[in-house]
Amino acid sequence: MALSLDSIDIHTPRLYAEQGYPWQAWDLLREQAPVHWYERDDVEPFWAITRHADVMAISGHPRVFINGGPRLRLTLKNEVELGRGGVDAFGAARGWDPNEPPDLVFMDDPRHRQTRKASSGAFTQGCMRGMAAHFDALALQFTDELLSSLEQRGTVDFVRELACKLPLAATGEIMGLAPDDWRQILVWSGAVLGEIEPEHRLPGETVAEASERQSNEFRGYLENLIHEHRQPGGGPSDFINRLVNARVQGKPMNDQQLIGYLFVLIAAGNDTTRNATVGGLVALLEHPEQRERLCRDPLLIGSAVDEILRWTSPVVCFLRTCTEDFKLGEARIKAGDTVCMFYPSANRDAAVFEHPYRFDIARTPNDHIAFGYGAHFCIGTNLARAELRSALKALLPVLPRLEVAGPGHRIANTHVSGFSKLPVRLIA
Repeated sequence: MALSLDSIDIHTPRLYAEQGYPWQAWDLLREQAPVHWYERDDVEPFWAITRHADVMAISGHPRVFINGGPRLRLTLKNEVELGRGGVDAFGAARGWDPNEPPDLVFMDDPRHRQTRKASSGAFTQGCMRGMAAHFDALALQFTDELLSSLEQRGTVDFVRELACKLPLAATGEIMGLAPDDWRQILVWSGAVLGEIEPEHRLPGETVAEASERQSNEFRGYLENLIHEHRQPGGGPSDFINRLVNARVQGKPMNDQQLIGYLFVLIAAGNDTTRNATVGGLVALLEHPEQRERLCRDPLLIGSAVDEILRWTSPVVCFLRTCTEDFKLGEARIKAGDTVCMFYPSANRDAAVFEHPYRFDIARTPNDHIAFGYGAHFCIGTNLARAELRSALKALLPVLPRLEVAGPGHRIANTHVSGFSKLPVRLIA
């Protein structure tokens, strides 16, 4: 059946897992209705924004299109929005303010800007340059471990054996988290997106129930860390010590605010870079001429990282609430309306990218917005790029010998998506 504006589905998480990104639907929207009022029975209506220029326009007007409205992440009716799951029950037992945003992503300026500054110094380009050699060493170690597993077992999961390791180690080290805790943090990070292995669910527990329980276990872990660092002399993590002593709008952050802050930094730092790493491997294996080009010329790693980010676009979308009537193209967006910006679609916009469906590791210019744009531009951009550069550098000698060994398992989520499992093996 031919696609139409009435038949497309760009909101159902299950379809993102079963079919991948809805590229044809987004193509149709960009061509026929780039600012489209999208109504379906199982989701609250929203304006679907699919062109690069329109995503930039909305992102460039943070006072008109705010994060602090009732919706931030695309969610089906009667389901809990990502980032809010379990926080009410956890907070009620501690007397938390129910009107406090769950984390800094839900805030708007000037508070968002000041809250962000409390940690942004740890993620500058200079800091990442200082850690580049260490990231390279970690990536080589993890790649050697991958090779050993491949030689011993034949087929392994690339996500578990390599892609998840460097983001976890990098985030853990920057934040001063104990290495013995990293594996459990990975489980908690997956639970936030509803990715939960059967062994991590209690008998009779649904995925939603397990996700809420593990999210609150994660919050409890962070609560203990914060209390440890509130003691005289502080705790072992310089990063957490700085947050505990930071002042936002003249006041120190309380436990509720600090838990939300660390929760989103750790979860986002793990999930998005992991998905870009896996998606980048798939892209290189599916485009052998680009893989061979990269292996011949490692100086292309920098531009390859940006093309992988454009190609994979791990963050699917963000919602904003319109605070005043706003004309966008031919559409009149009314105060109170929700807009939903689809970043992968914007990163395939032919008005910006020549041959947008061509994977080109030397693409220049490459004005992708995989990290967003404007006030809420991703705080971990420099870290993500540094991790991807190190991962690619370490994988170069192995790439010609790798192949996908079967269908992967994709994440059923409309906020962050990609592969949660990908079997790979060495070419015979």
